[in-house]
Order: sequence, then C-alpha cells, then structure tokens
Amino acid sequence: MLTLDLVITKENGTYTGSLTYNDNRLTQSAPSIPGLETQVKKLLAEFEGMDPNAVTFNHYFHCPAFFEAFKVLDLDELAKLAAIDTGKLQAFAAGTQKPVREEAEKIENALQNLASRLMKASLVLS
Repeated sequence: MLTLDLVITKENGTYTGSLTYNDNRLTQSAPSIPGLETQVKKLLAEFEGMDPNAVTFNHYFHCPAFFEAFKVLDLDELAKLAAIDTGKLQAFAAGTQKPVREEAEKIENALQNLASRLMKASLVLS
C-alpha cells in the first residue's frame, strides 16, 4: 500500500486536491473528500498506471477546507482547547487570515488531544 500526501483546499463549494508523484503534479476537484480521493486515484491510474486500491492518502488541509470538512467541531470550544482567540480561529476557518506556525501547532495539538480522548470514549447503552 502506497500512502501519498494530498493537499486539500476548498473554494466555491468544491474541494481541490493536489499532489506530486514521480515529479508530476496532479490536481483534481470534487464536492466531497471521498469523491476527491476517487478522482485523484483515477488520475493516478490513468497517468501512472497505479492500482487505485493500492493507494491511500494523508490529508493536508488548508484551514478553510479543514473546518468545512469537519463542521462538527465547535470553533469556540476548539479555540479554548487551543488557547487561541475565537475571532482569530474564525478568521482562519473563513480563510481571511492564515495561522502562523505556532498557531497551527496549537490547533493541531488541540485536535490530536481531542482525537485521543474520543478514541478512548464509549457510549453506555442502558
């Protein structure tokens, strides 16, 4: 299984993903992340002769695309977890500002902490 890095942006309701493989830059668009993966796999099959079932992706999101893909996240609560001003986080989500490295690391650390907590959580059915 080959894992490739897919950079994801979103504009006008469409996700765009791009990657470089064998010095070839491949870019594709789709209305959803799963659809985007399918389209990129088709390009890899067509231009690189790759088996689409043998490819997975790491997702590298631009902020607006990330917050659109994960709307379930409450920005106010995430801002608290990341110790970042809520207005600033909302600007990152809207794409009107870009985080500096330190801010991006704070957001990533908060998300990873949340993911770790969620992985340990179970619901009681009683």
